[in-house]
Amino acid sequence: MLKRSLIIVAAFAAVFQTAIVAAEVKIGVYDARKILESLPSVQKEFKNLNAEFEPKQKEIAEKQQALLKLKEDIEKNAGTIYSEADLQAKQLEWQSKRRELQLYAEDTERLFNVRRNEAIRKFQTSVDSEVTEVAKEEGFDLILRSGVMFASPKVDITDKVLKRMSSK
Repeated sequence: MLKRSLIIVAAFAAVFQTAIVAAEVKIGVYDARKILESLPSVQKEFKNLNAEFEPKQKEIAEKQQALLKLKEDIEKNAGTIYSEADLQAKQLEWQSKRRELQLYAEDTERLFNVRRNEAIRKFQTSVDSEVTEVAKEEGFDLILRSGVMFASPKVDITDKVLKRMSSK
């Protein structure tokens, strides 16, 4: 009885394993970064974002130059023109302006990154929707986002998705 049960289980396992091997799975891969970098609408959004933050970047560069000049002035006149009290006041002024500039630059960078990430998320949602449509239309069982070690060009749907999104 036990022997017969084992034979039945082994036969069932062999049939089941053959069915799994026989089933063909259609897999696709896409490179989200390539799509986002290539889409004209994304490029335009990033160009606008850079233009929006350009004045702040210029302001930061100007403040850095002024800070550098103040530092050079302090070093140049430390033992000659400035008294000890004047020197300490100038050094405190330099430290204060340096901290202020550092905070301003960090805040500007943080705001830029937040805005850039919001734009990426918005476009990534569109890319994901388009990938889902391609997958359904072409009968894919599994779609992987970039980050795989190797993918044959046969399974890469990046250009297909990019072409569809560029035409919209």
